Amino acid sequence: MKRLLVLSATLATLFSAFAYVPQAEGATCTGKQVSPGQNLSSVAANARAGTTFCIKDGNYAVPTPVRVQNRDRFIGMFSDGTRPSVTTTKAQHVFDANGSRGATIRGLGMSGAVGGDHCKPNCGRGIGGGTNLTINNVWSHHNQNQGIGGTGPGLLVTYSRIDHNGSPAFARFGESQSAAGIKSVNSMTVLNSRVHDNYWSGVWCDNDCDAFQVRNNTITANGKAGIHYEASSGPAVFANNVIRGNGTNAAVAGRRAGLIIYASANAEVYGNAFGSNTYYGIHVAEDDRDWTPLLGNISIYNNTMGGDAIVGCTLSGVGCL
Repeated sequence: MKRLLVLSATLATLFSAFAYVPQAEGATCTGKQVSPGQNLSSVAANARAGTTFCIKDGNYAVPTPVRVQNRDRFIGMFSDGTRPSVTTTKAQHVFDANGSRGATIRGLGMSGAVGGDHCKPNCGRGIGGGTNLTINNVWSHHNQNQGIGGTGPGLLVTYSRIDHNGSPAFARFGESQSAAGIKSVNSMTVLNSRVHDNYWSGVWCDNDCDAFQVRNNTITANGKAGIHYEASSGPAVFANNVIRGNGTNAAVAGRRAGLIIYASANAEVYGNAFGSNTYYGIHVAEDDRDWTPLLGNISIYNNTMGGDAIVGCTLSGVGCL
């Protein structure tokens, strides 16, 4: 058993070391060429569904959301450590994929989405909405609510960086709380990414979000929890992640931990490396809301806790090894 624990910790560290590596997108892209100085929102609004937008390196300030339609592809073109940056000081979403299916956003940065009491929770998102949306090699940061959120089923996030999203307006105790790096109430998969320094939770599945996978990521310094699995039946898998230093926001009421499993079922937790999380590495808890799933089929094994505690192992339906 000790050998298994050491091996799982080593693998988690190795996986996470390569979890987020910015990838140059090259100089070629076949599609509608977009250059700095053009209004990306207008370009997208005047294009047909299914367009590939080849976005050249540089800065793009947008006063309104960039509209994403069915099967659109937004491809950033860069060859160094930078990437095309799409920013706003006015729009409630930087990229608005609501109503779209099968779109892709790749190789871009997005920041600055605004919102508040008048529009929450459906605002303040770097990327909002979209069914079967693929996000690859993006940097979504400093948005007032979520880096990515409000998506339909089938969200896939890979090789991306999601940080410094969320604000007090979207995390007040006793109100609708939604601040996160990534949040959805539908199925999602997050792989090989870095999720850090978000105001509330890093990756949050809520309200029976269906299939939920978080693998091979580095998830650190998020205010409430690194991973937050709430009121859902899954299935969920949390594997080979580094989950350290979460629960940093003293303004957060209630639970803080590396991984929170709250009123949920059907989850496997293995091969993760925890450490220095506030209160607990893993916190499993029941709920008195009558509509949430009963805890059950929660399996926690072969994790390296780094001195962090696991709470909830004695609850019915929870197994810890």
